[in-house]
Amino acid sequence: MPLVAAPESEGGVVNRIAATVNGRPITASEVRARIGPYFRELMMLYPKQGPRFNSELVKAKKEVLNDLIDRELVLSEFENRGYVMKEDQVAQEISRRILIQFNGDRDLFLENLRRSGMTLSDYQDSVRKEVTVAAMRAGRYERGIPPTPDEIRAEYNETKSEYRDLMKDSIEFDKIFIPAIDPEDEFSTPDAQYRKAESLRKQLDAGEISFAEAARRHSRDIHAEDGGRWPELKRTDLAVEFAHVVFAAEPGKVVGPLLDQAGFTLVKVRARHLAPAPPLSDPEVKQKVDDACRRKQSEKRYREWVERLRNKAVIRTFI
Repeated sequence: MPLVAAPESEGGVVNRIAATVNGRPITASEVRARIGPYFRELMMLYPKQGPRFNSELVKAKKEVLNDLIDRELVLSEFENRGYVMKEDQVAQEISRRILIQFNGDRDLFLENLRRSGMTLSDYQDSVRKEVTVAAMRAGRYERGIPPTPDEIRAEYNETKSEYRDLMKDSIEFDKIFIPAIDPEDEFSTPDAQYRKAESLRKQLDAGEISFAEAARRHSRDIHAEDGGRWPELKRTDLAVEFAHVVFAAEPGKVVGPLLDQAGFTLVKVRARHLAPAPPLSDPEVKQKVDDACRRKQSEKRYREWVERLRNKAVIRTFI
């Protein structure tokens, strides 16, 4: 089985129809754009792909498509109400997504769009629909009893990390890099190098060799002689997919082999330094927490309403 998926054609991606909802199309490029960051992370976590990779990807595609179908159902129901979304709200949501999904890297965001076959204009239209649906939902289902101060405090304590400035995060880790082709071994192959990385991971887990010694013997990066110890780095200094993986990793636990364009990486996080969450006294934060509480209160009624719309709709899926 190949370690890397076949590259996409430079000639562009055919934008097929993924589904229709009462005749309204959902394009395959919308699905690809939504799933792109997750797909790249899965490729890093599961270099040889295989059953776990495939099952996670199928699950993600199903969730994305269902979300898009729900979006079209709600838009179809409310399209005659003349609701207009302000463009600055759309721009704010796109900026938020670039920050969370791409570490604020707009060029990487645009490259992801290109690979998905979606234009920036198409993406803006897609986000406009989603923001509109959120506003429509709030108008219909989130006017109930205001949350109590205790409910707001509990919600804030549970979700406050979501309001942090991710760009201020930093991390310390040790790293072993095994190149896909060993320049000192003319017979090396990516499969053999991956097996080498897997073998090292097992030795590390079993305590048969220290991380520092394994790095000095086998790593091929600039900090190998230092036992693989890298200096503290900001989140923005790391590749997006790598950042997502290492910031989610348990400190002290070896993660990998992770795939990148050049080879395979084993990494052990020493410490994470996360930016503090803004205080609940911040009016903007308090409003977001209040909105989240109301969404939770209305979730059951909203899902029941969407299910009724599904039962009345003509939905066809093609992927």
